[in-house]
Amino acid sequence: MIFRSFCKGSSSAVVLAKLICEQLKASMTKAVCNSTAISIAGEMRDNYPAFKESRLNLEKYVLKSLAEKEDFDSYVTYIRNPKKHLKNFIKEEVKKYIFTTHKQKAVSLLQKNADNISNQLNCALSKATEKVKENENLKVWMEEFVGSIKNDLTFDAACCQEFDINNYEFLKEEIEKGLAPIVKEMKNLSLKKMHHFRLKPDQILIDQLSNCCWETCPFCGAVCTNTVKDHSPEKHCVPYHRPSGIIGWHGSGTVELVIDFCTTLVASDRKFYPLSDSDYTVPYKQYQTAGGKYAEWVVTPAGSKLIYWKWFICRFKEELEKYHNMKFVGHGDIPSDWRKYTKKEAIESLDEMFNM
Repeated sequence: MIFRSFCKGSSSAVVLAKLICEQLKASMTKAVCNSTAISIAGEMRDNYPAFKESRLNLEKYVLKSLAEKEDFDSYVTYIRNPKKHLKNFIKEEVKKYIFTTHKQKAVSLLQKNADNISNQLNCALSKATEKVKENENLKVWMEEFVGSIKNDLTFDAACCQEFDINNYEFLKEEIEKGLAPIVKEMKNLSLKKMHHFRLKPDQILIDQLSNCCWETCPFCGAVCTNTVKDHSPEKHCVPYHRPSGIIGWHGSGTVELVIDFCTTLVASDRKFYPLSDSDYTVPYKQYQTAGGKYAEWVVTPAGSKLIYWKWFICRFKEELEKYHNMKFVGHGDIPSDWRKYTKKEAIESLDEMFNM
Protein backbone atom coordinates (compact mmCIF):
# COMPACT_ATOMS: atom_id res chain seq x y z
CA MET A 1 0.00 0.00 0.00
CA ILE A 2 1.88 3.03 -1.27
CA PHE A 3 -0.62 5.49 0.29
CA ARG A 4 -0.46 3.79 3.69
CA SER A 5 3.36 3.70 3.72
CA PHE A 6 3.48 7.38 2.84
CA CYS A 7 0.98 8.47 5.50
CA LYS A 8 2.49 7.51 8.84
CA GLY A 9 2.73 9.15 12.22
CA SER A 10 2.18 12.90 12.45
CA SER A 11 1.89 13.43 8.71
CA SER A 12 -0.79 10.73 8.56
CA ALA A 13 -2.79 12.46 11.32
CA VAL A 14 -2.55 15.83 9.55
CA VAL A 15 -3.76 14.39 6.23
CA LEU A 16 -6.58 12.41 7.87
CA ALA A 17 -7.69 15.42 9.92
CA LYS A 18 -7.88 17.53 6.77
CA LEU A 19 -9.85 14.82 4.97
CA ILE A 20 -12.32 14.50 7.85
CA CYS A 21 -12.86 18.27 8.03
CA GLU A 22 -13.37 18.58 4.28
CA GLN A 23 -15.92 15.78 4.30
CA LEU A 24 -17.77 17.21 7.31
CA LYS A 25 -18.07 20.76 5.97
CA ALA A 26 -21.05 20.21 3.65
CA SER A 27 -22.87 18.12 6.25
CA MET A 28 -22.24 20.78 8.91
CA THR A 29 -23.69 23.49 6.68
CA LYS A 30 -26.78 21.41 6.05
CA ALA A 31 -27.20 20.59 9.74
CA VAL A 32 -26.81 24.22 10.84
CA CYS A 33 -29.31 25.47 8.24
CA ASN A 34 -31.85 22.75 8.98
CA SER A 35 -31.65 23.22 12.74
CA THR A 36 -31.90 27.00 12.28
CA ALA A 37 -35.02 26.54 10.14
CA ILE A 38 -36.57 24.50 12.97
CA SER A 39 -35.46 27.09 15.55
CA ILE A 40 -36.94 30.02 13.61
CA ALA A 41 -40.22 28.18 13.03
CA GLY A 42 -40.42 27.32 16.72
CA GLU A 43 -39.59 30.87 17.75
CA MET A 44 -42.35 32.24 15.50
CA ARG A 45 -44.91 29.72 16.77
CA ASP A 46 -44.11 30.68 20.36
CA ASN A 47 -43.77 34.45 20.04
CA TYR A 48 -45.01 35.77 16.68
CA PRO A 49 -48.54 37.23 17.14
CA ALA A 50 -50.01 35.75 13.96
CA PHE A 51 -48.86 32.20 14.66
CA LYS A 52 -48.85 31.70 18.42
CA GLU A 53 -52.55 31.41 19.24
CA SER A 54 -55.70 29.95 17.67
CA ARG A 55 -56.78 29.38 14.08
CA LEU A 56 -59.13 32.35 14.43
CA ASN A 57 -56.25 34.52 15.55
CA LEU A 58 -54.33 33.57 12.40
CA GLU A 59 -57.40 34.40 10.30
CA LYS A 60 -57.50 37.84 11.92
CA TYR A 61 -53.93 38.60 10.90
CA VAL A 62 -54.52 37.33 7.36
CA LEU A 63 -57.49 39.70 7.00
CA LYS A 64 -55.52 42.58 8.50
CA SER A 65 -52.72 42.01 6.02
CA LEU A 66 -55.15 42.00 3.10
CA ALA A 67 -56.74 45.26 4.22
CA GLU A 68 -53.37 46.95 4.68
CA LYS A 69 -52.29 46.00 1.15
CA GLU A 70 -55.66 46.76 -0.49
CA ASP A 71 -54.79 44.45 -3.38
CA PHE A 72 -57.88 42.96 -5.01
CA ASP A 73 -56.02 40.09 -6.67
CA SER A 74 -54.78 38.95 -3.26
CA TYR A 75 -58.36 39.03 -1.99
CA VAL A 76 -59.44 36.88 -4.93
CA THR A 77 -56.79 34.29 -4.04
CA TYR A 78 -57.88 34.39 -0.40
CA ILE A 79 -61.56 33.96 -1.26
CA ARG A 80 -61.15 31.35 -4.02
CA ASN A 81 -58.14 29.45 -2.66
CA PRO A 82 -57.71 30.26 1.05
CA LYS A 83 -55.12 27.53 1.61
CA LYS A 84 -52.91 28.91 -1.16
CA HIS A 85 -53.26 32.40 0.26
CA LEU A 86 -52.30 31.18 3.73
CA LYS A 87 -49.13 29.66 2.29
CA ASN A 88 -48.28 32.98 0.60
CA PHE A 89 -49.01 34.85 3.84
CA ILE A 90 -46.74 32.58 5.88
CA LYS A 91 -43.93 32.88 3.34
CA GLU A 92 -44.17 36.68 3.44
CA GLU A 93 -44.25 36.80 7.23
CA VAL A 94 -41.25 34.47 7.57
CA LYS A 95 -39.29 36.48 5.03
CA LYS A 96 -40.13 39.69 6.89
CA TYR A 97 -39.17 38.09 10.22
CA ILE A 98 -35.82 36.77 9.00
CA PHE A 99 -34.64 39.67 6.89
CA THR A 100 -36.33 42.71 8.45
CA THR A 101 -38.12 42.74 11.80
CA HIS A 102 -36.16 40.02 13.63
CA LYS A 103 -33.02 39.69 11.56
CA GLN A 104 -30.66 39.79 14.54
CA LYS A 105 -32.71 37.14 16.34
CA ALA A 106 -32.51 34.87 13.28
CA VAL A 107 -28.73 35.41 13.06
CA SER A 108 -28.37 34.60 16.77
CA LEU A 109 -30.28 31.34 16.29
CA LEU A 110 -28.02 30.39 13.39
CA GLN A 111 -24.89 31.14 15.40
CA LYS A 112 -26.24 29.18 18.37
CA ASN A 113 -26.86 26.17 16.14
CA ALA A 114 -23.34 26.45 14.68
CA ASP A 115 -21.97 26.39 18.23
CA ASN A 116 -24.14 23.35 19.02
CA ILE A 117 -22.74 21.44 16.04
CA SER A 118 -19.21 22.45 17.05
CA ASN A 119 -19.78 21.24 20.63
CA GLN A 120 -21.25 17.99 19.37
CA LEU A 121 -18.21 17.34 17.18
CA ASN A 122 -15.76 18.21 19.97
CA CYS A 123 -17.59 15.86 22.30
CA ALA A 124 -17.53 13.08 19.66
CA LEU A 125 -13.79 13.61 19.15
CA SER A 126 -13.12 13.40 22.90
CA LYS A 127 -15.17 10.22 23.27
CA ALA A 128 -13.48 8.55 20.30
CA THR A 129 -10.01 9.52 21.55
CA GLU A 130 -10.79 8.28 25.05
CA LYS A 131 -12.06 5.01 23.56
CA VAL A 132 -8.67 4.14 21.98
CA LYS A 133 -6.42 5.09 24.89
CA GLU A 134 -5.84 1.45 25.79
CA ASN A 135 -6.09 0.00 22.30
CA GLU A 136 -4.97 2.33 19.49
CA ASN A 137 -7.13 1.23 16.59
CA LEU A 138 -8.38 3.56 13.83
CA LYS A 139 -11.41 1.38 13.13
CA VAL A 140 -12.49 1.58 16.77
CA TRP A 141 -11.84 5.33 16.88
CA MET A 142 -13.82 5.88 13.68
CA GLU A 143 -16.78 3.74 14.81
CA GLU A 144 -17.05 5.71 18.05
CA PHE A 145 -16.74 9.08 16.29
CA VAL A 146 -19.24 8.30 13.52
CA GLY A 147 -21.66 6.71 15.99
CA SER A 148 -21.69 9.90 18.07
CA ILE A 149 -22.57 12.21 15.16
CA LYS A 150 -24.64 10.00 12.85
CA ASN A 151 -28.02 11.43 13.94
CA ASP A 152 -27.12 14.93 12.76
CA LEU A 153 -24.15 14.67 10.41
CA THR A 154 -23.23 12.49 7.44
CA PHE A 155 -19.76 10.99 7.32
CA ASP A 156 -18.31 8.17 5.18
CA ALA A 157 -15.61 6.37 7.16
CA ALA A 158 -14.62 4.15 4.21
CA CYS A 159 -12.21 6.77 2.87
CA CYS A 160 -10.23 6.74 6.11
CA GLN A 161 -9.16 3.10 6.24
CA GLU A 162 -5.66 3.42 4.76
CA PHE A 163 -4.15 5.63 7.46
CA ASP A 164 -1.59 4.67 10.07
CA ILE A 165 -2.30 6.68 13.24
CA ASN A 166 -0.16 6.36 16.37
CA ASN A 167 -1.16 9.53 18.25
CA TYR A 168 -4.92 10.01 18.54
CA GLU A 169 -4.66 13.02 20.81
CA PHE A 170 -2.71 14.76 18.06
CA LEU A 171 -5.34 13.66 15.51
CA LYS A 172 -8.06 15.13 17.72
CA GLU A 173 -6.20 18.45 18.00
CA GLU A 174 -5.63 18.61 14.26
CA ILE A 175 -9.34 18.00 13.55
CA GLU A 176 -10.36 20.64 16.11
CA LYS A 177 -7.92 23.04 14.47
CA GLY A 178 -9.42 22.31 11.04
CA LEU A 179 -13.00 22.61 12.28
CA ALA A 180 -12.49 26.04 13.88
CA PRO A 181 -12.52 28.07 10.61
CA ILE A 182 -15.43 25.96 9.31
CA VAL A 183 -17.49 26.77 12.41
CA LYS A 184 -16.58 30.44 12.03
CA GLU A 185 -17.77 30.29 8.43
CA MET A 186 -21.02 28.61 9.56
CA LYS A 187 -21.68 31.43 12.03
CA ASN A 188 -21.36 33.95 9.22
CA LEU A 189 -23.60 32.10 6.76
CA SER A 190 -26.17 34.11 4.87
CA LEU A 191 -29.68 33.31 6.07
CA LYS A 192 -30.59 32.88 2.40
CA LYS A 193 -28.53 29.68 2.49
CA MET A 194 -31.41 27.93 4.26
CA HIS A 195 -33.46 27.93 1.06
CA HIS A 196 -31.04 25.44 -0.48
CA PHE A 197 -31.84 22.71 2.02
CA ARG A 198 -34.75 20.39 2.73
CA LEU A 199 -36.02 22.12 5.85
CA LYS A 200 -37.29 25.69 5.49
CA PRO A 201 -38.92 27.72 8.28
CA ASP A 202 -41.84 28.80 6.10
CA GLN A 203 -42.57 25.24 4.96
CA ILE A 204 -42.39 23.96 8.55
CA LEU A 205 -44.99 26.55 9.56
CA ILE A 206 -47.12 25.86 6.48
CA ASP A 207 -47.18 22.15 7.35
CA GLN A 208 -48.14 22.92 10.95
CA LEU A 209 -50.72 25.63 10.33
CA SER A 210 -52.43 24.25 7.23
CA ASN A 211 -53.08 20.77 8.62
CA CYS A 212 -56.68 21.60 9.46
CA CYS A 213 -60.11 21.82 7.83
CA TRP A 214 -60.31 23.84 4.60
CA GLU A 215 -63.98 23.36 3.69
CA THR A 216 -65.74 26.60 2.75
CA CYS A 217 -69.26 27.80 3.43
CA PRO A 218 -71.40 27.12 0.33
CA PHE A 219 -73.10 30.51 0.70
CA CYS A 220 -70.21 32.90 1.35
CA GLY A 221 -66.90 31.00 1.07
CA ALA A 222 -65.83 31.48 4.71
CA VAL A 223 -63.39 28.75 5.80
CA CYS A 224 -64.37 26.26 8.50
CA THR A 225 -62.34 27.05 11.61
CA ASN A 226 -62.09 23.50 12.93
CA THR A 227 -58.43 22.69 13.60
CA VAL A 228 -59.01 18.99 12.83
CA LYS A 229 -58.64 18.13 9.14
CA ASP A 230 -61.24 15.35 9.03
CA HIS A 231 -63.71 16.15 11.80
CA SER A 232 -66.74 14.26 10.50
CA PRO A 233 -69.42 13.72 11.77
CA GLU A 234 -69.00 17.13 13.41
CA LYS A 235 -70.34 19.70 10.96
CA HIS A 236 -68.36 22.59 9.49
CA CYS A 237 -68.85 26.01 11.03
CA VAL A 238 -67.33 29.46 11.23
CA PRO A 239 -68.22 32.28 13.68
CA TYR A 240 -68.09 35.06 11.08
CA HIS A 241 -69.68 34.81 7.66
CA ARG A 242 -69.74 37.26 4.73
CA PRO A 243 -72.21 38.71 2.25
CA SER A 244 -72.90 35.98 -0.33
CA GLY A 245 -72.30 38.31 -3.28
CA ILE A 246 -68.58 38.24 -2.49
CA ILE A 247 -68.35 34.80 -4.10
CA GLY A 248 -70.84 35.64 -6.85
CA TRP A 249 -74.26 34.70 -5.48
CA HIS A 250 -76.92 36.70 -7.30
CA GLY A 251 -80.66 36.84 -7.73
CA SER A 252 -82.00 34.21 -10.12
CA GLY A 253 -82.39 35.60 -13.62
CA THR A 254 -80.76 38.91 -12.60
CA VAL A 255 -77.32 40.49 -12.39
CA GLU A 256 -78.01 41.60 -8.82
CA LEU A 257 -75.29 40.42 -6.44
CA VAL A 258 -76.57 39.30 -3.04
CA ILE A 259 -75.64 41.86 -0.40
CA ASP A 260 -77.00 39.89 2.56
CA PHE A 261 -74.83 37.95 4.97
CA CYS A 262 -75.70 34.26 4.79
CA THR A 263 -76.44 34.34 8.52
CA THR A 264 -79.31 36.68 7.68
CA LEU A 265 -80.45 34.59 4.71
CA VAL A 266 -80.85 31.38 6.75
CA ALA A 267 -83.16 33.27 9.10
CA SER A 268 -85.30 34.64 6.23
CA ASP A 269 -88.23 33.23 4.26
CA ARG A 270 -86.31 33.39 1.01
CA LYS A 271 -85.29 30.43 -1.16
CA PHE A 272 -82.24 29.48 -3.23
CA TYR A 273 -81.22 27.16 -6.05
CA PRO A 274 -78.75 24.58 -4.64
CA LEU A 275 -76.85 24.44 -7.95
CA SER A 276 -76.58 26.88 -10.84
CA ASP A 277 -78.55 24.50 -13.06
CA SER A 278 -81.08 23.35 -10.44
CA ASP A 279 -84.76 23.43 -11.45
CA TYR A 280 -86.02 23.57 -7.87
CA THR A 281 -85.49 25.82 -4.87
CA VAL A 282 -84.87 25.19 -1.18
CA PRO A 283 -85.92 27.48 1.67
CA TYR A 284 -82.87 29.06 3.28
CA LYS A 285 -84.26 28.06 6.67
CA GLN A 286 -84.04 24.43 5.53
CA TYR A 287 -80.71 24.75 3.70
CA GLN A 288 -79.36 21.45 5.04
CA THR A 289 -82.11 19.56 3.19
CA ALA A 290 -80.41 20.59 -0.06
CA GLY A 291 -77.90 17.84 0.72
CA GLY A 292 -74.26 17.69 -0.34
CA LYS A 293 -72.15 20.52 0.96
CA TYR A 294 -75.17 22.31 2.45
CA ALA A 295 -75.89 19.35 4.74
CA GLU A 296 -72.34 19.43 6.09
CA TRP A 297 -72.55 22.99 7.42
CA VAL A 298 -74.12 24.75 10.38
CA VAL A 299 -74.82 28.41 9.63
CA THR A 300 -76.15 30.18 12.71
CA PRO A 301 -79.10 32.50 11.89
CA ALA A 302 -78.54 36.19 12.58
CA GLY A 303 -74.90 35.67 13.43
CA SER A 304 -72.36 38.48 13.79
CA LYS A 305 -71.80 40.71 10.77
CA LEU A 306 -68.25 41.98 10.51
CA ILE A 307 -67.83 45.65 9.60
CA TYR A 308 -64.74 44.43 7.75
CA TRP A 309 -66.74 42.85 4.93
CA LYS A 310 -69.02 45.89 4.61
CA TRP A 311 -65.91 48.03 4.12
CA PHE A 312 -64.48 45.48 1.68
CA ILE A 313 -67.56 45.55 -0.57
CA CYS A 314 -67.58 49.34 -0.65
CA ARG A 315 -63.83 49.56 -1.26
CA PHE A 316 -63.81 46.99 -4.07
CA LYS A 317 -67.32 47.43 -5.45
CA GLU A 318 -66.21 48.03 -9.04
CA GLU A 319 -63.62 45.23 -8.96
CA LEU A 320 -66.17 42.74 -7.60
CA GLU A 321 -68.74 43.74 -10.22
CA LYS A 322 -66.21 43.34 -13.00
CA TYR A 323 -64.90 40.04 -11.60
CA HIS A 324 -68.37 38.47 -11.35
CA ASN A 325 -69.86 40.39 -14.29
CA MET A 326 -72.70 41.37 -11.96
CA LYS A 327 -73.86 44.53 -10.19
CA PHE A 328 -74.63 45.72 -6.68
CA VAL A 329 -78.02 47.09 -7.73
CA GLY A 330 -81.68 46.44 -7.01
CA HIS A 331 -81.98 44.00 -4.13
CA GLY A 332 -78.17 44.03 -4.00
CA ASP A 333 -77.85 47.78 -3.61
CA ILE A 334 -75.19 48.60 -1.00
CA PRO A 335 -76.72 50.17 2.15
CA SER A 336 -75.69 53.79 2.52
CA ASP A 337 -74.49 53.30 6.11
CA TRP A 338 -71.90 50.79 4.91
CA ARG A 339 -70.07 53.53 3.04
CA LYS A 340 -69.16 55.37 6.24
CA TYR A 341 -66.70 52.72 7.43
CA THR A 342 -62.99 53.42 7.01
CA LYS A 343 -60.19 50.92 6.56
CA LYS A 344 -59.01 51.73 10.08
CA GLU A 345 -62.44 50.88 11.48
CA ALA A 346 -62.57 47.69 9.41
CA ILE A 347 -59.25 46.52 10.85
CA GLU A 348 -60.23 47.53 14.38
CA SER A 349 -63.45 45.55 14.02
CA LEU A 350 -61.35 42.41 13.58
CA ASP A 351 -59.77 42.91 17.00
CA GLU A 352 -63.17 43.51 18.58
CA MET A 353 -64.85 40.49 17.00
CA PHE A 354 -62.04 37.94 17.06
CA ASN A 355 -61.10 38.71 20.66
CA MET A 356 -64.62 38.24 22.00
